[in-house]
Amino acid sequence: MVVGAGVAGLKAAITAAQRGHKVILCEKTDKVGGILKSEQALPFKYEMYELGVVLERQAKDEGVEICLNTTVTPEYVEKEGVDALILAVGSTPLVPPIPGIDGDNVIIVNDYYLNKDKVADSVVVLGGGLAGCECAIHLGMEGKKVELVEMRDTLAADCNIRQRPILMRKVAEFSTTHTEYTGQKITPDGVVCKDKDGHEVLVPGKTVICALGQRANRADVDALRQCAPFVREVGDCVRPANITKAIYEAYHAALDI
Repeated sequence: MVVGAGVAGLKAAITAAQRGHKVILCEKTDKVGGILKSEQALPFKYEMYELGVVLERQAKDEGVEICLNTTVTPEYVEKEGVDALILAVGSTPLVPPIPGIDGDNVIIVNDYYLNKDKVADSVVVLGGGLAGCECAIHLGMEGKKVELVEMRDTLAADCNIRQRPILMRKVAEFSTTHTEYTGQKITPDGVVCKDKDGHEVLVPGKTVICALGQRANRADVDALRQCAPFVREVGDCVRPANITKAIYEAYHAALDI
């Protein structure tokens, strides 16, 4: 059994099936693909969304049984009589408990593809990692006025070193950036931040995109780690990173079975 049908879970399921195992792939939502689903809204990242589509097709071609809307519990694993369990339960967006974060004008970056029609003409992207920078570029290319806020002094520290110079040029072209700004509260008019000198500054925008990173779903891992003779953890539930790491870990975990 593979738990979680993001890129890591799909690759693990495919590899295990290719090696002759009967594989059940369980996904708690109604679609496979994980974070890759969110890439369909960004034209320059659409091929990453298509990777999830291709992996789903490969899994079906290899005879993987895909169970959607299925939350896996220890009892469920026991009922299925699982010999090997690969945990690919992913990560959850970091959403800090700052005032206004639950407002109607706030969209979590992973959910942008579901809410893109709600985005106003002026936007604050809160979080200047790779995901935030790419979202800021996309929104700027659509003609929106974009303010990009990052609490560190460097943007996209998690970006590939070869890609980063290109990314930085596009960020400068399509957005106004504010580094060493820390979000304090969200209002209908934008994000109130503290700059590096401790002064409060309003960064204006009618919509706020929250792109503050991901947290590994360790509680889900801990609940299942003792449920089969063979257990492996792969992908973002180990440590949020990138597609390459997720596929590498998933492939080798399936080879170990």
